[in-house]
Amino acid sequence: MTRKSRLIVVPPQHLGHELHVGRSIVCDMFKGGFISSELGDVIITGLSDRKFFYEGFFDPTRVMDFSQLPGLQNPIRPPKTLDEYLNIESDFFLKFPIFENFQIINLKDYAAPQTYCTLTTSDEMREIGYNIPPRYYDEEFKKISKNFNFISKNEVETIVSNSCQLFIVIHHRYGSSIDALLKICAKFPIEVLKIVFTSNAPELSLQLNGTQNISVIDNLRTYATLLQDERCKLLISEWSGGGQISQYTLGPHGVVWYYYDHYPDVFNFTMTHKIWELNATLGNYFNCWDFKCPSGCRIQHFSNLDSLIRWPG
Repeated sequence: MTRKSRLIVVPPQHLGHELHVGRSIVCDMFKGGFISSELGDVIITGLSDRKFFYEGFFDPTRVMDFSQLPGLQNPIRPPKTLDEYLNIESDFFLKFPIFENFQIINLKDYAAPQTYCTLTTSDEMREIGYNIPPRYYDEEFKKISKNFNFISKNEVETIVSNSCQLFIVIHHRYGSSIDALLKICAKFPIEVLKIVFTSNAPELSLQLNGTQNISVIDNLRTYATLLQDERCKLLISEWSGGGQISQYTLGPHGVVWYYYDHYPDVFNFTMTHKIWELNATLGNYFNCWDFKCPSGCRIQHFSNLDSLIRWPG
């Protein structure tokens, strides 16, 4: 029987969920040869700024996002609550002429994983012969999962001069106070370039007007690329998906300092994170999914922002 082209659907979801769960499924399918651009397969992700997640290891011409689907009535935006998630069934995609003869593998049921994750292989996965592996973490998976479509060196130079020897990055999560950001910046000498990644760059830039040696960006692809730059020695972030992209991009040249604010450290990760990081490499990719760290960056957790600020390191 002739193999149909396959459409892998990764719906709009929280950044950390897509990075650690949906994208891990796609990476593992690619590793096993279950999806291939040469066979006409397509990956469609919910949000346009996440296409670069897949364009590093899959033909970019075979990567799409939901905004390219004509007639989709729902607004395409990052959901902030589970009520805002789009629950679009697979039949919806067959209505588009481009996909009418495709086999759909819809990852919507994996878009909002719970802390105690007991997700299993879906019927659509089984139909293509794919099963969630009992062990997923090997050198090939790490290589694929670290492969993104980063911006060029010339584009990087427009943000960080080639003469800059080192810089740090701060992820300023939406809803966080400007006072918290200023406390973090004040911990470091003025001479150190501080690049702030945030979703509200214009507003934050105005608030930081006059603060020396700080650059504000809001492009996710640019942010991921700067983390990969070997001159980036430190990322400071609340524990969230915005920081966790470093676990795929930062690498052994850098360190992550996570602190807890919006999400309290109810599991005492400050003391136990090394155990969770190890457990994330055992079993399937749903095991301790937040703690995958293929990039090899070093990670330290702080129970709150004040403990980070007081830390002498």
